[in-house]
Amino acid sequence: MDLSVEGKSERIPPGSHICQLYNKVTEIAGVSARLLQVGLAAQEKCLFAGSPASIREVEQALVKAGVDVPAAMESGQLNFIADRDPLLIAKRFDPYHLLSTHQTFIAQSQREGYKACRISMDMTWLTADVATPEQVLKYEAASDAIFTFQNAPIIALMHYDYSKLPGALVVEMLKLHPIAVVGKFIKRNPYYVNSEQYLLKILRVNREKGRVVAV
Repeated sequence: MDLSVEGKSERIPPGSHICQLYNKVTEIAGVSARLLQVGLAAQEKCLFAGSPASIREVEQALVKAGVDVPAAMESGQLNFIADRDPLLIAKRFDPYHLLSTHQTFIAQSQREGYKACRISMDMTWLTADVATPEQVLKYEAASDAIFTFQNAPIIALMHYDYSKLPGALVVEMLKLHPIAVVGKFIKRNPYYVNSEQYLLKILRVNREKGRVVAV
């Protein structure tokens, strides 16, 4: 099993692009720690990006699961990012820049001899006050198009506080994820759409800034 929530587990293959919709930021730690724990055991390079408080919670969950966190960090296999700036451009969110950081991480993991890599990121922390709903959709569609359809050697788990998202954006985001974690449940999405076509539609649409693109 790769992902576990409240006793329910799923096997997650490489190239998977997963969304977690959380209500409390503390919900991130358990899901992320399980994903990273399995990745570390499988000799995969792992990254978690979030607030310092979230990082502490993930570290504690990993330690509780028996992971030697200091050793994993010292070896470079486990990485934490608590500063948003390297993931932004001039303190603004750019969907393609963030995607390029993922691709760089994949390439780095391969150069270092790891079989694959895993990224877990609190997107609400990252995008707060620096991204529009349309930019978030572009990022999710592009990530899914590249990772899932190309079977990239990565598992990406992105977390969003759904209470801070427009309802229409939540609906559109769920279309772009074959697997989603919502509350205490892992759900496979029967309404999952082809993200390559979805992305092309987004790029063709010219709407006023900040509006959600409904497809």
